[in-house]
Amino acid sequence: MTKGWWRGILAAAACATALTTANAGDTAKDILEKVSDRYDAIRDGELRFTQKTGFAVAQVEQEVSGTLVFKKTNKYRVEYDGQVIVTDGKTVWSYSPSTNQVLVDNFKLNERSLTPERILGAAPDDYAPTLIGREKVGTIETVVLKLTPPEGSGMLKSMKIWVQEGEWLIRKAELLDLHGKRTTYLVHAIKTNTGVPDARFTFQAPAGAETVDLR
Repeated sequence: MTKGWWRGILAAAACATALTTANAGDTAKDILEKVSDRYDAIRDGELRFTQKTGFAVAQVEQEVSGTLVFKKTNKYRVEYDGQVIVTDGKTVWSYSPSTNQVLVDNFKLNERSLTPERILGAAPDDYAPTLIGREKVGTIETVVLKLTPPEGSGMLKSMKIWVQEGEWLIRKAELLDLHGKRTTYLVHAIKTNTGVPDARFTFQAPAGAETVDLR
């Protein structure tokens, strides 16, 4: 993971409103508003995902699987093959078992940061959405949107999200950067509002690990 991060994988809802499907007249903005409403009802959650990264120039694809535990606001724990990243919203710890090294830094957030909480929660307000159509993700019916950031906003060229109809969960996200790197996140399972304790968002370095403090 880089400091650009990913924007993508959570949004489910435990609200009591009736579930609906996308109406024929729904615009891309309408659908994003439904996703945002669902996300607003979430306090915390956990999901399993697969991340695929393809490099256009080298024509190489990498794939890892992992879990994301999150709690509003900006608390998350990402564990996947070869790395653990944890933040309590103030400090971020990045641990690599292969090197037995922990990097510690201040958590930084700006309007265009693509944190785990924001990737699949709701799109940035300044991204222009386009409705592409419908597509199945496994057995799940989704509405597909393309999101284009404003010029000069960073390294991201475009992003696509697959939104589960009725539940308004983001089940898949695809990010394309300016260098042609394509990163895809596929959500396999989501649990929300389970009462995740704050203790999940602190990190204790393993015995013998080297700690590098970048603050």
